Amino acid sequence: MTVRLTSPPTTPSAPQWLRDLVAARTHYEELLGWPVTVDVEPRRLAVAVGQVLDAVTMPAALGASVFAELQITMLSGPVIADLGGAWWTFLTAPATKCRPDVPADLHARKVHVIPRGARVIIPNPTTVASSSRWIESPRPHHGLPPWSVVIGATRRVVDHLASADRH
Repeated sequence: MTVRLTSPPTTPSAPQWLRDLVAARTHYEELLGWPVTVDVEPRRLAVAVGQVLDAVTMPAALGASVFAELQITMLSGPVIADLGGAWWTFLTAPATKCRPDVPADLHARKVHVIPRGARVIIPNPTTVASSSRWIESPRPHHGLPPWSVVIGATRRVVDHLASADRH
């Protein structure tokens, strides 16, 4: 009796871009504890809003001033710019209210809270061609700034801009 050994069927390996996304997701999860998911079709990473973190988005010009204000008080945290750089998203500790809302005076300046359950696209550190980029990267063992601090800094900047416009 002759036994013929055959190779098991080969399974194609995952493409490199997918392996890179999974590695980046694992990096964020292990380093920061964020619930990061991989969006396969657009080849990007996203983090859910509402449990581990919340997010506030605003125009980049306003965001730059708010970021500077937060840096002065040593309360800055991770900030993401979209691909075109027109919008900045501040990641914060979860808000204490069930459904946080932006104060009315900030709506006119196009400041928005990302709704709970939505996802924020986060930069893929393994590729330059990402749909977003870090203005300020998250740091392990540094908590996210409180939601109220980011909103408070935004209100101070908006108030300062409004008083400058009046003069």
